[in-house]
Amino acid sequence: MDQALSLWFLLGWIGGDSCNLIGSFLADQLPLQTYTAVYYVLADVLMLSLYFYYKFKKRPSPWSAPINSLLLFILGVACTTPLLRSAGSVAAPREVFQGRTLLSVEPGNKPFTKKEIIGFVIGSVSSALYLFSRLPQIRTNFLRKSTQGISYSLFALVMLGNTLYGLSVLLKNPEEGQSEGSYVLHHLPWLVGSLGVLLLDTIISVQFFMYRHATPSSERQPLLPG
Repeated sequence: MDQALSLWFLLGWIGGDSCNLIGSFLADQLPLQTYTAVYYVLADVLMLSLYFYYKFKKRPSPWSAPINSLLLFILGVACTTPLLRSAGSVAAPREVFQGRTLLSVEPGNKPFTKKEIIGFVIGSVSSALYLFSRLPQIRTNFLRKSTQGISYSLFALVMLGNTLYGLSVLLKNPEEGQSEGSYVLHHLPWLVGSLGVLLLDTIISVQFFMYRHATPSSERQPLLPG
């Protein structure tokens, strides 16, 4: 696992998911977005824990303790953010999902609050991390000329999940008095983060097809010198 997966891919992924969680909370995104962001961070912490476990299993490192502390901190943030969101929305009316309507009064633009602007910026950072996180993994696959050690189900389900995630945001009806353009603008970083990585995940899918019968270069080296 520590050879097949790029560490920068995992770090970019957990960084993007962490920013996604914080940005969704601050920018008052849909509850579905916050809950899935919590799940993503928990899954990332588990994946990183497995990575460093196999990495340092036979090679103890002084970095293991700080890394474990950082993972525990991220885990704590992921668990407490939904609680803060629930506590802050007790007095607010519960928002019900509504599909798009064909006939409606001409709406206007919804202004950004200061809290939403901070969340929008953090969400934009999340989108950038999502996009750049794929590049190290594409490079690792190219250098190894193999995708062995990586589960294609991971990327296939991520592609399916991001597609449905983006569609769920697009198909929701804007708030009363809000134009569709303003609605898309408020959710733009999350749409770019979910739908924008589909192209890069498609490249990784092509690599799975190209290298499906290949053997990693490290395994092709002879055990004894000729």
